[in-house]
Amino acid sequence: MLDSVIRLSWFTAALPENPSMDLAPHHGPISRLKTKLIWLGVALALLGVLAIAVPWGAATFVDFMVAGSLLAAGVTQLGAAASTFTWRGFWLTVLCGGLSLVAGTAMLAIPAQGVHVMTTFIGLVLLFEAAAKLTAAFSLSGDFPWGWVLADGLITAVLGGILLLSPTPQSGVYLGTLIGINLLASGAAFLGSGLWLKERLG
Repeated sequence: MLDSVIRLSWFTAALPENPSMDLAPHHGPISRLKTKLIWLGVALALLGVLAIAVPWGAATFVDFMVAGSLLAAGVTQLGAAASTFTWRGFWLTVLCGGLSLVAGTAMLAIPAQGVHVMTTFIGLVLLFEAAAKLTAAFSLSGDFPWGWVLADGLITAVLGGILLLSPTPQSGVYLGTLIGINLLASGAAFLGSGLWLKERLG
């Protein structure tokens, strides 16, 4: 999502600032970008609605995804260490791989605690994501509806702060609900950008 926002800011920086200027030379790539933005916006909005409707399900899904990633990383690191026993960083690789396996297993075995840890982690991630979105918003051309991206960044920052301050017993509900709101905000930003491009193309 962040990558799409950054690419969007780079792309629109190259567009003509005067809305009356002919975009015919750019019609092909802009049309493809417009379609992708609209579909991405719709998909994110639908996922956001689903996450809000089943917040614990969304939070548990994120927990399992992270657990799976940790387990895969742990196995990969231990496998790499086994093939390089004489390597100088052998024991560090073994330690990192072992910790990844333990963390991934714990998140699968105790999902409630895993969700709480993920709530704190995702709160921090959302704050970094908000900083990137706000930076992208102020780097867009003046004619582009940068307000959508700005609003998305502000909402993301608020959600990150709420997650970091959420009480432990309700962390799963907070996490799932706020993930849903974040997806809805991002969906609206992409959909608005796609519709703006569609209007410019005529």
